[in-house]
Amino acid sequence: MGRGGYPHYGTPGSLFIEPFFGAAAVDKQTDLIYGAKVGYMIKEWLGVQAGYGYIAGDQKSSIYSVGIRNVLQNEPFNWHLGLDAELYSPDVGDSRFGIAPSVGAEVVITDMLRAGLQYQHDFIFADDTISINRFTARLQLKF
Repeated sequence: MGRGGYPHYGTPGSLFIEPFFGAAAVDKQTDLIYGAKVGYMIKEWLGVQAGYGYIAGDQKSSIYSVGIRNVLQNEPFNWHLGLDAELYSPDVGDSRFGIAPSVGAEVVITDMLRAGLQYQHDFIFADDTISINRFTARLQLKF
């Protein structure tokens, strides 16, 4: 008897945690960014996620996010597209709302472990346009 469903990445009902680190370019200045996302795969191709990131260095800022992820499976390489709503909160100054589309690729190491790269562009809504380009490496653990 088969067990049904999909045995890989997007098994419906799977939870994941995804720590990341990389570079964040804010207004032509690049600093380190690190953080983590936690998500839940609703379907094998669709998930929801929430996360926190911190931009260190001269531009100290926190980024709180919630969004969706669409996974395009082509194992051993998977691709994903995402869209997050974010609260950009610098250590000095007012917090701002933004949206951040993303695109990424990952290598399937095991059924429960993936490693990948992601690019995300943040559109922060403010009187002065704030734009953030994020390039991150990530490691995803699935439960």
